[in-house]
Amino acid sequence: MTTLGTKLARLRTKKGFTQQEVADSLNISQPAYHKWETDTSRPTAEKILKICDLYEIELSELIEDAPTFTITNHECNIQNIGNPNSSFYGESPELIKGIIKNQDAIIGLFDIQNKLIQALIDKI
Repeated sequence: MTTLGTKLARLRTKKGFTQQEVADSLNISQPAYHKWETDTSRPTAEKILKICDLYEIELSELIEDAPTFTITNHECNIQNIGNPNSSFYGESPELIKGIIKNQDAIIGLFDIQNKLIQALIDKI
């Protein structure tokens, strides 16, 4: 499992921010932010929400070990935050099956949503 500090460092690096820039955005000192990235201390719930706003991510992305995806025309790389060395390519049958399964689930959700909307319209 990846620590919160590791995720914070990766997010900051991905955005190209310095620790000082992030600290300034959060109205804290740079040493305080450094302690978060090194897991010496933890941010408050209020600061965690501000971090999510700063990095434009959902709270679940910060606190859960979810994979990240990079898709181009010829390949799909999946990098799990917990295992930065893992990746699959577009030719992978497991990846293609997973994508199809996810698409089927999304279609199912849209069908349910459409039925709920139609039921509400019928009541009007």
